[in-house]
Amino acid sequence: MKFAVILLISAIALHAADKRAPQGHEEDASVAVTATIVSADQLIQEFGSDFHNDYIVLEVKISPKDKNYQVHLDDFILRSESSGEHTGPFLVASQIAGAGALVVTNTYGNKANVDSPRPLNSVKVEMKDDSKADPALDALKKRMLAEKMVSDPVSGLLFFPFGKAKPRSLILSYKTPTSHLRLSFR
Repeated sequence: MKFAVILLISAIALHAADKRAPQGHEEDASVAVTATIVSADQLIQEFGSDFHNDYIVLEVKISPKDKNYQVHLDDFILRSESSGEHTGPFLVASQIAGAGALVVTNTYGNKANVDSPRPLNSVKVEMKDDSKADPALDALKKRMLAEKMVSDPVSGLLFFPFGKAKPRSLILSYKTPTSHLRLSFR
């Protein structure tokens, strides 16, 4: 009986260890692109933060087939097939872990009657600058995918400001010089 329990626990542990992160791959005549969804646990391990789970983070590898290939971050779009939501990646690390913030405060007046909306009286915009930089900022700068001309395979992280979504419903679109690639995550 004890042997059966130990065997069952070992099988469950092995199955859990074999669980791979959702990954997608597509290629055309000019480039091959592979993207893997990075888990919150992996972010905490590498950066000490999961960035409040505000992002879907992808590890993207770009392998050019021609000698020179220009990587443009604006060519990436992450879409959810279930909700229709879509977004591009943040382009610089300070957008994710920077010290500053733009705070917009709206002040509303009283309703004229029950059926009317509250009128907007004023808008106050202020820039808050926290003197303490996030310790993850330097690590992010090193790990984020950069826009540049490449001839060899490159990889890096892309942060998409995205709500909760199931990996199977996500599609990464990437515009290449010759086509549009659509990566599904399985």
